[in-house]
Amino acid sequence: MLNVVTREEALQIILEQMPEAAGTHVAALPDALGKVVAEDILSPEDLPAYTRSTVDGLAVRAADTYGCSEALPAMVTYAGKVLMGEDEQRVLPPASCMEVPTGGQVPEGADAVVMVEHTEDLGDQFRYVLKAVAPHENVNGTGDDIKRGAVAVPKGTLLEPRHTAVLAALGISELPVRDPLTVGILSTGDELVDYKETPKGTEIRNINSVTLAAAVEALGCQAKTYPVVPDEEPALRAAIDKVRSECDFLIISGGSSVGERDNVNRVLSSFGHVYFHGVALKPGKPTMFAMLEGDVPAFGLPGHPAAAFFTFHLFAKPAILKRRGAIAVPRYVEAELSQKVPSNHGREEIMAVALENGKAVPLPAKSGVVSVLSRADGTITIPRDLEGLERSAKVQVLLF
Repeated sequence: MLNVVTREEALQIILEQMPEAAGTHVAALPDALGKVVAEDILSPEDLPAYTRSTVDGLAVRAADTYGCSEALPAMVTYAGKVLMGEDEQRVLPPASCMEVPTGGQVPEGADAVVMVEHTEDLGDQFRYVLKAVAPHENVNGTGDDIKRGAVAVPKGTLLEPRHTAVLAALGISELPVRDPLTVGILSTGDELVDYKETPKGTEIRNINSVTLAAAVEALGCQAKTYPVVPDEEPALRAAIDKVRSECDFLIISGGSSVGERDNVNRVLSSFGHVYFHGVALKPGKPTMFAMLEGDVPAFGLPGHPAAAFFTFHLFAKPAILKRRGAIAVPRYVEAELSQKVPSNHGREEIMAVALENGKAVPLPAKSGVVSVLSRADGTITIPRDLEGLERSAKVQVLLF
């Protein structure tokens, strides 16, 4: 029998044992994508660097437009056009306006911009304003976006394309990032063959190695897959010893259930300390976690591909992100269940769902079914003290 812990207890144990890796290096901005920022990146300048217009229109003093309307337009003298990229700032004369493009510098003396749609040009020396503007309307002031010295990208950020836009706008061409982690992936089982092969008899393709490697790479880590290990303790011992000497993490799928040939728990114990073997979770009960000599975290995940994928996201992913020094904030969305979902009383259940029109559509899967993974957007949790969830129940969907 497995001495199980709850999902919450398991995650707490894992994160308590997970020190951050200390190594850092400087990466060029294009190479920093997917890496973890090692320190707060401060803005070296104000953004924008000058007061600029957010629309095409006329730069004016807002007071010159008060009370105007289409029936009684404000008449202001046309004082020229501001060009993009001009070196010197223009000065707006009293009771005047200047034409300014989106992103153009607002001339000194102006405090607002009237959208071009709300103006008229009758071909004389004036422009006619048909709608009043308030001070600072349609204008971005110096530093409105980011002030000099403010945090542009915080420490622990897993750099995504949206962050590179900010850094490029500030002229930051390189930044300190955490060294990448290498995650070794092992699959166990006499029945497994490479996923590119055609199985014979009762053989099955090794889905987990390629799936878990993809999940690891998506976190910005280097995945290193190893040959399938047969259900023999000496072979498993040799494989684990090799992985722990070459990698920062170890993930094993299969061989974690209680049985005569399930050797993972015994071998991991011989290389370090197994903190738990068994989680009160369906699927995923045989999940285990250990810390091996050399400060190498090791996860034993179920052999069933869907269960291995779910438990990776629940347990291994937060551990990898913490080890990388990343800000690990799970992403949830709230949705209504599209239908009633029964569950086994007494054990927390994880179920895949698809998000469709604001509703969470349950994707129950029998043991061995893997097609659910391609349709799922995330998972929901059914508490162990409930026998299911009613239709239209509010649920929190943990996004993949």
